[in-house]
Amino acid sequence: MGPSVKQLYEFGPFQLDPPERLLLCDGHPVPMTPKAFDLLVFLVERGGHLVEKDELLKAVWQGSIVEEGNLSVTVSFLRKALNDDRGLHRYIETVSKRGYRFVADVRQVGEPESVLHRQRPEESQGTLEERRVQEQVAAVVAKPSSVAPRGIFRWSVLTAALVLGAFSILVWVVIHRRGGAGQVQEQEAIHSLAVLPFQTLGAERGDEYLGLGMADALITRLGNTGKIIVRPTNAIQRYAGKDMSPQAAGHEQGVDAVLDGRIQREADRVRLTVQLIRVRDGVQLWGETFDKEFTDIFALEDALSERVAQSIRLKLTGEETRRFNKRSTERPDAYEAYVKGRYFWNKRTDKGMKKGLEYFRQAITLDPTFAEAYVGVADSYATLGLYAVLPPKEAFPAAKEAAKRALEMDDGLAEAHATLGFINFYYDWSGVDAGNEFRRALADNPNYAMAHSWYGESLAAMGRYPEAIAEAQRALEDDPLSLIIGSNAGWTLSLAGKGDQAIEILKKAIEIDPTFPRTHFRLGRAYEQKTSYDLAISELEQAVSLSGGDTCYKGSLGHVYAISGKSDRAREVLQDLQGRSEQQYVPAFAIALVYAGLGDNDQAFNWLQRAYDDRSTAMVFLKLDPELGSLHSDPRFEQLSQRINF
Repeated sequence: MGPSVKQLYEFGPFQLDPPERLLLCDGHPVPMTPKAFDLLVFLVERGGHLVEKDELLKAVWQGSIVEEGNLSVTVSFLRKALNDDRGLHRYIETVSKRGYRFVADVRQVGEPESVLHRQRPEESQGTLEERRVQEQVAAVVAKPSSVAPRGIFRWSVLTAALVLGAFSILVWVVIHRRGGAGQVQEQEAIHSLAVLPFQTLGAERGDEYLGLGMADALITRLGNTGKIIVRPTNAIQRYAGKDMSPQAAGHEQGVDAVLDGRIQREADRVRLTVQLIRVRDGVQLWGETFDKEFTDIFALEDALSERVAQSIRLKLTGEETRRFNKRSTERPDAYEAYVKGRYFWNKRTDKGMKKGLEYFRQAITLDPTFAEAYVGVADSYATLGLYAVLPPKEAFPAAKEAAKRALEMDDGLAEAHATLGFINFYYDWSGVDAGNEFRRALADNPNYAMAHSWYGESLAAMGRYPEAIAEAQRALEDDPLSLIIGSNAGWTLSLAGKGDQAIEILKKAIEIDPTFPRTHFRLGRAYEQKTSYDLAISELEQAVSLSGGDTCYKGSLGHVYAISGKSDRAREVLQDLQGRSEQQYVPAFAIALVYAGLGDNDQAFNWLQRAYDDRSTAMVFLKLDPELGSLHSDPRFEQLSQRINF
């Protein structure tokens, strides 16, 4: 874009000279990229007025097809050049979802002076060195000869040697600089990232979730692009309040880099200090401080997200940029309630899931258009149904309604599609619908580990084992420390007949957290498949104890008691489950397992029929469940299997 003005502009310590394409700060040239300079001129010319994003794209990138992300990155660079990128915005103001406004006082000071001999800011240091070498070469070539004619040949040879040597230096400079820059870029490429919970300094009551919320917002934005693997919130939540170095956390998470931050709220202002650490050597790749009014917390998230994306060199398409810039809500209080909901839901305990549901509902009350909060409600009901805290017929229809409501607001929500696939799988017993939703979720976010994990289980239930194993392994790669993904992978591999691999994965998950009951449950099932009954009993007893008496875990424990010859203990479990069913929901499938272990096929089928009627989630694995192997020869088993027909 050629500048149309003939005046110099002054604002603060800066002097802008459009004809000479110079920006000076206190008389010193400020390095600028050509597009950043064009953008600055365009904004200054329209100082005090809103300039829409489309207008800027057309003016600065004339005739080029570029994405909105190019504009965001250029504005970020421009702010840094103006020393305006620390949350101050004394020069360039962002108008959310519309464009930018140059807000500083601008003075026109007449015709520009000649500045032909000043360094052009768009020239790199390497370009200047190249020019100096060229000038030296030209000076040697142009220097008049003062030697006698008989020395002309000798001088010509010397001149040629000097020219050749100077040219060689020039070539070396160009190659070295260009090659070196490429090597640095390659070394610093970030393919996977962990955003640690930001440490909250001097937290007031209720502020303890602020740091986790900021990390969650950044994780969501970066993850939605599909361009970088970002560890999910449930993976990094475990580091909240822990005294662990960012580099150590990064090694544990198996990522290229870690974003570490500290957040402090003082009255109506929030200060955020962040740093990007390369895990392999602990080098700080980038660091910055942001300062915003607390009422403008989303503007702080916008600024942080934009700078992080720039620091890790994300190149986004238009749709990726839209997902990256999308805000889930404009209500800070609603977002805080949502973050609290995720915090408790990720605990996967009865109390935690119910507490999470309360916070998600609170978020919806504060903002009825908050799509992600509806996904939270759907996730809560779905897991409460899966863990048999609520009857499936009560939990899953409510989950489906919330998931569909979220998709009505935003059909591009990968989380909502994945949760709907989960419901199609475990409650509707529809492999086709489940697969469609999981694939749609992964199309929107290829790195969504939980979607890979659930999809793997559904494929295993259909007997598509190679695909199932591939999905389970992908989930583990994307989120290697997730306890629930580890336990799901163990179950998928067990169903596929890979018992040894399943045991290895489950043991690693238990090493991460020995108190998570579901990994002990899955490990006990894996040991039972290998007829290692003592080990199976030990693991299942731990699962029951750690879960506070989970009825599903108890049913499996009663089954292994029975097949290992401990019939009396199996009947004690049976009596306990039947007694508890009078006061709370107990999945009929759990009772059927104990009867199957005891060899009472009539009672086993009686309770399996009840499990079919109440849509017990375990029924989706009926044909494959090793604990029901003793029933396969009975004609009633085939009849029941055909009715489910997953």
